[in-house]
Amino acid sequence: MTHTYSTRLIAVVFICAIAPLMTAAAFELPLGPAMLPGLAAAAAAILYKGASVSFVSRTILKGMSRSRAIAWLLVFIGLLLPAWTYAGIVDDLNQLFLAGVHPGFFLTASFLIATVMSLTVGSAVGSLSIVGIPLIGAGTALGVSPVLLGGALVSGAFVGDRTSPLSSSFQLLAFASGLTTRDHLRTITPTLLISVPLTACLFLVIDLLSAPRTGLADEAMPAAGPLFLSLLPPLLLLGLIVRGKSMYTCFTAAIAAGSAIAFLRGGDPISWIIVLWRGTERVNGLMDMLPFVLFILIVGAFCQLLEDTDMLQPLLKKVFHGSESLSTATLKTTGAAASVALVSPNQSFPILLAGRTMLPYWRQSYGASHLARILADSTVVFAGLVPWSLLAILCSTIIQVPVTAYAPAAVFLWLSPFVTAAYSSWLSASTRHS
Repeated sequence: MTHTYSTRLIAVVFICAIAPLMTAAAFELPLGPAMLPGLAAAAAAILYKGASVSFVSRTILKGMSRSRAIAWLLVFIGLLLPAWTYAGIVDDLNQLFLAGVHPGFFLTASFLIATVMSLTVGSAVGSLSIVGIPLIGAGTALGVSPVLLGGALVSGAFVGDRTSPLSSSFQLLAFASGLTTRDHLRTITPTLLISVPLTACLFLVIDLLSAPRTGLADEAMPAAGPLFLSLLPPLLLLGLIVRGKSMYTCFTAAIAAGSAIAFLRGGDPISWIIVLWRGTERVNGLMDMLPFVLFILIVGAFCQLLEDTDMLQPLLKKVFHGSESLSTATLKTTGAAASVALVSPNQSFPILLAGRTMLPYWRQSYGASHLARILADSTVVFAGLVPWSLLAILCSTIIQVPVTAYAPAAVFLWLSPFVTAAYSSWLSASTRHS
């Protein structure tokens, strides 16, 4: 069901959604209740335009249902981290990284490790789940700034989320742009080959300018027996993700393996249950995840209302009126992508919305491949910078650093849109001179 919504009405809906979210993020208040005014405003606007109560109700339930997978992912993370911590797995992996990574280049190494892992598993959340926890622990032991380390890890995690053919964002953007997997990979590679080395160089400069990190770096590696046991859960999680198993299978197996190791090492069931529920001093438990689960379900309902009514389509179509060059079109697309990402609490909605809305213009003017590259370097990575974005919240939850804290240090996410704009300018100049 679609109607024409005035700019004023759309503005009211998003003010009601964004203002409470920004307030909640600034004061570290629960995000779930803060999302309710936006949901109520969207529902009221749709009812005002003549939709039935049953349509709004069905759409809300549909959105919540489609968000179940993300909600379950948060539940699994809320169980995985304390289970691995209670089993001693995190401590063993911390010692492994302390022994294997030179402390003077810890930020650079962390970025590269997260990059390789994310390209392998195709998931920012998956890569951070595997290497983020031990690297954060090892970096804390060395005195590395958690904010800078969080920025390095999230930067590396988004390299694969943007680029790996295993990534849902990659496939979603290829679909929205009308490209094959091969063509999409080929068109987003040039800017990747610029952004990744630049990001690594910036973290290397920070490492070189930082105070010397010594002491725990010379600590001996854990014994072969304990290390072998501690490596089993992350290797199991990695193997299942690479084989394409469902999220439920991957995380259930990893949690079960970690719990089994905890009992082998003398843990008792009562303490295990308490840790899984309450967490530890270093990691959150399931209890801390439940408010985020509520937020995810409400966000799903809100996005579904926007999607099923095409509320934003007319506004986006007006953005490109009068674009004259690839450079100008790139800047407009990046700006539109940033705006949509800012008001979209999940990653899939802005990818689909921006891709489908802008595709006719780009096909006619410069080709769909340029659109895919620009959105990969803007819409996809912007999801890691918005404090109320589901993906940013998941990343923040895993590395235990607030989004507002790590965002300024997430170099790759900030650098990508500038690189793609410069690349478009270079292509424009090359075309004019040819």
